[in-house]
Parts: sequence; structure tokens; C-alpha cells
Amino acid sequence: MWKTFLIWMVAGCLLSGCSGDQTTYKVGAFYPADERFWEVVPRDSYMERIGIGFEFTEGPVWHRGGYLLFTDIPAGHIYKWTGNRFSILNDSSNQANGLLVEPGGALLACEHQTRCLARYTPSGEREVLADRYSGRRLNSPNDLCRSYTGTLYFTDPPWGLPARNEDPEKELPYNGVFMLRNGNLTLVDSTLSWPNGIGLSPDDQYLYVANMEMAQTGEDTLIEVFWLRYQLDETGRPVGKEVFYRAEDPTLPGGPDGMTVDQSGNLFVTGPGGILVLDPEGNLLGTIEPPIPATNLTFGPRGKELFITARSTVYRVVLDQGKRLN
Repeated sequence: MWKTFLIWMVAGCLLSGCSGDQTTYKVGAFYPADERFWEVVPRDSYMERIGIGFEFTEGPVWHRGGYLLFTDIPAGHIYKWTGNRFSILNDSSNQANGLLVEPGGALLACEHQTRCLARYTPSGEREVLADRYSGRRLNSPNDLCRSYTGTLYFTDPPWGLPARNEDPEKELPYNGVFMLRNGNLTLVDSTLSWPNGIGLSPDDQYLYVANMEMAQTGEDTLIEVFWLRYQLDETGRPVGKEVFYRAEDPTLPGGPDGMTVDQSGNLFVTGPGGILVLDPEGNLLGTIEPPIPATNLTFGPRGKELFITARSTVYRVVLDQGKRLN
């Protein structure tokens, strides 16, 4: 099932990983809401497009082997980008969405088609870590994160089901947030309408979850977008919950999808208007706006690059021009 072969390479300067002298085509925009934004995103940062022509990209993660992995959900592919080419790492990913690389090199995948959280060893062997809760099948695991002690957290909205919440195959009466610790699956929250992106603070004291609420009022559908923060105890269990940040205008392009957290605890979350940069107290520092609404994002090595999946396209934000990958 695991295959590695070159699928395509953008000619000339469109692919930043090409060798030789070339001009970088800068795209996107940066909008500060607070001067502290430039302390997190340096003023000379820029965004470049590194890949095009995909169906719907998601789940970017940086591998310690020195390359980027991300998924194309409809195509059922997991792609690998080494800085000068794209290749297919897995051509039968069961419509994987979120990815995570464990310290030993195993790859974890939230699989829509099989409705499970799976682990792939470096040799390609597959193991199902979680596919049922209280005897009922999960909806479609979406995104995940891992604490330093190995506890896994993941969201389980119905995006992978053809009819979403109305799908006859949906077995759970809610869309949950789950915790997997020492092989035991427990429910963190069953009250969220559409939980999606998920992340942890650098000290593992807080868990963040993106959510969208929909309410029908007459002929109008109201959409509320916000991010929750759960306080965790020493065992990783939630002991408190609060709204961390609420989007001011949920009608702007983009939604509460993926997120990543830097070493200082600042959150980079996809949301209405672009990628919102929030400080650890939940204050908006600014917005990074790619040409296409982002689905997810991850930091590269040493946090000097920010990789963004955006539907048919993959972008890279260079945060330190002296630390470029190639």
C-alpha cells in the first residue's frame, strides 16, 4: 500500500523547491491587529506557493526525517514534500484527514472512510487505535494532537459521513472530542456542534478545540465560530472549560478548521478572514491571509517555516529568511 514515486513537479519558478537561481513569487498578505504581531511573525516574512493541483489538502505535519507530509482527502493520498519534489507516500489512505508523527516515527492518521484513528509503523503496518466508543462507531475522526506523555486527543465531527449529522450510518448521538490514554478511550466533550481543529499548549496544561455552531432562525442560518480552552490536570483530563476566542465576523471566507501552537504558546488558527494569530490569553495579534482559505497548518523545523494546506494548494510562510529549507 505504501508507494513512493514522483507524481509531478511544477516547472520553473512555481515550485520553490526547484534547484538553481529563481525568483520567489510572493503571495498572500499580513494584517497586524496589534504591534506584537510582528514579534511573532517577523516583518520580513513572506508567503509562497509550493504546490498546486490537488483536490482538497489537509493534515500537514513536519516529519523529523526532513520533509512535509499532508493529505488529499478525496484522492485518498498522503503526499510527501522534500523541498524539491512531491511524491505519494500512501496511495490508499482511507481518506485520511489529520496526521501526526510520533517520536518513534510512526504516523497516526484520522481516517474518514474507516471512521477510525489508525497508526502506521515506519514499515507500513497498520493498527487501529480507536474506532468505537461505548460500542458505537465513531463518526469520522478529523484532527488530533499528542501530549508529551503520549496522550492523544482528537475531534470526531461528521464531515466524513455523506449526509453529515443526518447520515443513517451515524451511530453516536453527538460529535465528540476524545482522549486516548494507555489504550483507553474517554469522552472529553459531547456538547459541541462541529468540533474540528485541536491543539495543546506547550506545557500540556491547556487543550484547544475549534468549533462552529449553527442555529436555524426562520429562513436564516446563523453561524457562530469560536475556540474553546480546556484546563487539564496532571493525568490529561479536563477540569475546566471556557471560550478562548470568538470570531468577530463569522461570514468572512474561511472557517474554524486546523490549528498549530508555537513554542511561546501563541495559536495560529484557520478562521474567518484567514489564519488568526492569537496570544496565550486569547487576544488577536493579527491575520495571515493566503489567496485560498486555509484548511490546516503546521510549523516546519525550528519553527522557521509555516506550512499551510488550502484546498487545492499548499503554501509556505518563511518566518526567517536565514533559515530556509533549501
